[in-house]
Amino acid sequence: MRKPIYILLALTFVSCVNSYVHPCEEELIRLDRTLDNMDEYVTIKESRIAAISETLEDPQLTPVQRYAVYGRLYEEYLPYQFDKAFEMLRMQEDIALEMGDMSLKTTASLNKAFLFTTSGLFHEASLAFGQLDTLTFDYQQKMLWYNARQKFLKDYEEYLRTSGIDVPDIGKIRSYQNLILDNTPENSILNRHITIMHMIWDNRWEEAYDENLRVIEGLNPHSRDYAVQTYWQGFICENLKRDDEKIMWWVRSAICDIQGAIKDNASLCSIAVNLTAPEDTDRAFRYIRLSLDDAVFYNAKLRKVQIASTMPWIEKAYIDAKERQSKVIGKYLMITVVAALLLLAFAIAAVQLHIKGKKTAMTIEKKNILLAESNKSIAMTEDVLRQTNLALIEANAAKEEYLGLFLSMCSGYLDKLKKTISREQYESELKNFYKTFDTSFLSLYPTFVSDFNVLLKEDSRVVLKEGELLNTELRIFALIKLGITQSSHIASLLRYSVNTIYNYRAQVKNAALSDRENFEDMVRKIGSKHE
Repeated sequence: MRKPIYILLALTFVSCVNSYVHPCEEELIRLDRTLDNMDEYVTIKESRIAAISETLEDPQLTPVQRYAVYGRLYEEYLPYQFDKAFEMLRMQEDIALEMGDMSLKTTASLNKAFLFTTSGLFHEASLAFGQLDTLTFDYQQKMLWYNARQKFLKDYEEYLRTSGIDVPDIGKIRSYQNLILDNTPENSILNRHITIMHMIWDNRWEEAYDENLRVIEGLNPHSRDYAVQTYWQGFICENLKRDDEKIMWWVRSAICDIQGAIKDNASLCSIAVNLTAPEDTDRAFRYIRLSLDDAVFYNAKLRKVQIASTMPWIEKAYIDAKERQSKVIGKYLMITVVAALLLLAFAIAAVQLHIKGKKTAMTIEKKNILLAESNKSIAMTEDVLRQTNLALIEANAAKEEYLGLFLSMCSGYLDKLKKTISREQYESELKNFYKTFDTSFLSLYPTFVSDFNVLLKEDSRVVLKEGELLNTELRIFALIKLGITQSSHIASLLRYSVNTIYNYRAQVKNAALSDRENFEDMVRKIGSKHE
């Protein structure tokens, strides 16, 4: 009579035993915990920048001292925010020109060329290099020149590798690197990094692994150099087919990047691309989304393109995993229902036996115990059903995230098209973009327009023109419904000014039927009864 209970317990045990664990799970858990605290590391970074910036308020600072302070701010912003780093170099150039010190001006211009290179702005970098007079360089400036030029040629060649376009002076990469090796101490990090790069390009992977490991062991694990060298160690392990070890090194690099608030990073994206197991797709999607957030914040065009190119693959893997998960949930739900029916039949039989009084008091006592066990099993069944409902709710939330991400990618695509097509073609593509967004959003929330109007005074409700799915006001609040609340982000997606977005939001909220301050929260709750 207890067989149904044993069946349910056995099924629960099997589902637990079959749980998947990544070979580098401990390292990935460390990374997840670090990501949970990333806002704290950004706060520390911003506080350090603010403290340095405050020194500029001292009226006693000499021009040379101000130049040095801007140099410190440039070093802070270099891996953190491109626009700010560029601004600091422009301030240095202005101070140098005011002083008439062309040497200081040259150093700032060299750093600007290097910044353009690391950010993938190869045209701007090429122009910056062309404005420099190499005959005036001192030793430090020569080292900056050699390093910036070899990196520019190497990165530009990699960027154009599949285009069939030749990079002028490509043969000078080794020449510049040899000049660095000849003019820097052998134990300096730049000298050792270039040495390792030579080993990599010559496919001497084992030598590169051993040498880079010695370099890593001598570095501060919280330094930018540590993040760079551990990333390359992961790259070396990838070519040595050491799959688990490459994840370990990239995790260490990513943790160092996060703790240092380094937004110009590559390791987190590399980890995401290499988490290929179906069970890892949630984690991979989170990592790639955070990588894209960092790239957008840093504003490096090349990095955003590189990360965005991985999105379709990870998105497909995510969708496939969710489909498999749904099938597994359906299978276990069916098994659970069958078990519940068996338990129900058993309970009915127990009640009938009790009514007929054909059993002894001992038998009745046993039946009561079995009934208690049945209730416990039913509670377990209800818990499984509750978890299933939660999974379905999460799937709907993922749809909103995908739509928001899809809009950002389409917007970025329109920005690129604008430079290559006529104004009429661009306006046509923009209309298609609006129509695609309207259709996609209304497929998720078909009653959005009517639900939105309910929140407004009767004389202020939105009346759509013939053929319109959504108008500007509705699109703004549709984006707010999807979790995109910053006016600057909304303005970028809809191609309006920030002031226009502010005005639309204010006008609509002023027309709210009640509770103007919580109007946008009520908009975000539209459709919740269907989720």
